Amino acid sequence: MLKHLSVKNFAIIENVEVSFEGGMNVLTGETGAGKSLLIDAIGLLLGDRADKEAVRSGERHAEVSGVFAPLNDAVKQVLEENDILFEEDELLIKRRISADKGNLIKVNGETITLGELRKITVHLADIHTQHDTKRLINPDTYLSLLDGYAKEIAFKLEKYREKRDVYLKAHDEHRALKDKRQSTLERMDLIRFQLEEIKAHNLTRGEEEEIETRLNTLKNFDQIFQAVKAAYSALEEKNILEETYGAGKELESVTEYDEEYKDLKERIESAYFELDDVRQTLSDKLDGLDFDPDELEELETRKHTLSTLKNKYHRSVEEILDYRDEIEKELENFSDYDALLQTKKEELDIRYQELLDAADRLSAQRKKTAQAIEASMTGELSDLELKDARFEIVFTRKVPEDSFDAEAFGPFGLDQVDFHLSTNKGEPLKPLKNVASGGELSRIMLALKTLLVRQETLNLMIFDEIDSGVSGYVASQVAKKMRNIAKDMQVLAITHLPQVAAAATRHYHIYKTADEERTAAHVKPLERDGRIRELAVMISSDEVTDSALRSAEELLK
Repeated sequence: MLKHLSVKNFAIIENVEVSFEGGMNVLTGETGAGKSLLIDAIGLLLGDRADKEAVRSGERHAEVSGVFAPLNDAVKQVLEENDILFEEDELLIKRRISADKGNLIKVNGETITLGELRKITVHLADIHTQHDTKRLINPDTYLSLLDGYAKEIAFKLEKYREKRDVYLKAHDEHRALKDKRQSTLERMDLIRFQLEEIKAHNLTRGEEEEIETRLNTLKNFDQIFQAVKAAYSALEEKNILEETYGAGKELESVTEYDEEYKDLKERIESAYFELDDVRQTLSDKLDGLDFDPDELEELETRKHTLSTLKNKYHRSVEEILDYRDEIEKELENFSDYDALLQTKKEELDIRYQELLDAADRLSAQRKKTAQAIEASMTGELSDLELKDARFEIVFTRKVPEDSFDAEAFGPFGLDQVDFHLSTNKGEPLKPLKNVASGGELSRIMLALKTLLVRQETLNLMIFDEIDSGVSGYVASQVAKKMRNIAKDMQVLAITHLPQVAAAATRHYHIYKTADEERTAAHVKPLERDGRIRELAVMISSDEVTDSALRSAEELLK
């Protein structure tokens, strides 16, 4: 439960310190006195988002702190998981909201994030605001209200979401492969044409160099022919070979006298054989030299063709040939897409069926829980003077068309629910949003909260005018219901009903004062005399009469 609350510089609250007790605590006061501000402050401790506009004008920051004790096992487990120490079974939560800087959250002295705070406080308390009652006329919220009543639903919902993640991954992979196949189909037409074009040109590696060499020969034929002919003539006609051979013979006669002459003789012989080989080669060149103008034209044409192809593909001939091999292989592998798609489709069908089964199990658990809620609500609503009320949770279901219908599977399953109500005998059940009055909505929400208490291990339940729209004997029954809740946990309630205020074990009066400069809210615990007077004010509205005082005293008995 919330043992102590401290609020500083929060809107019109300058500095409030208030201690609460177990059981049922009520907060009363005029409209605008600051009652809801206290609930907002507690909401910050429980994980509500902070708004810097809430910082009291002229102050740098607002501070809210609260001491909660004792702690239930669920809270302790989260604290241990986050390495947050807790002594004497207490939890101290502090929040500082800055007007111009970052905010701060501390739990038992440890700085934590807002998300971490919420993981702790979800097991600590529940706040009902007037906005929550409005949720009863919004079918979009019904599923979350239903899911909050059974841990079995939460477990099956988690399993459903795990299966949904796996299914969506398989769905996305199949769609991506299908899209890739389609884009590849378009690409195949292009690369098939390119492959045929490249093959039609019969490219060979090293072809460019060979063409360039041959073109150089043909373009310079005359010069080459004359040079080769002159060189050959010099060797053949001027007896250079014979003279060289003769020089070697001359030295042969003196080789026995000096090794150096032998070496010179061998070098001359080597030169002779080398020159003879050169002569023969030149002879072969002369025999082979032939100028063909048609060949020159063909080579020029081929060179131009290769140049055009290189410019088109932005690659060299060697790179074009590599590209040819690459796209040829790609075309061969394209047939694998159909097999891959079939494999992905089979996997998707399996994941689809698994998800469908998980959705069915989730739906079955919800329907089981709904039946229990319907049965319990009859008694709860009867206690709240809706004796002839009938409450029913109506299910509708999205039906996926096939395994490709991923949109049908929302994060909460395939179920859609509506709350139907009949408050009078003989009247048919109709959607709650169409038939319930404001007072009936308050009682229905209180009944639902009563059921929630039985399911949760919370320490604190906070009601902000859940009794709105009721009066008279019904108000007494609402007060009785809230007091019954307070047997299992601490209750804090803002109320304008004297019957509810009188049912509390502890009563706090919220009021505000103003001087020439500022307005400030205050909280005052009331003893018996103060409670009687406050109840009398609530009964008579304006002037406190003796009759109102007697009625107030009677309420407290």
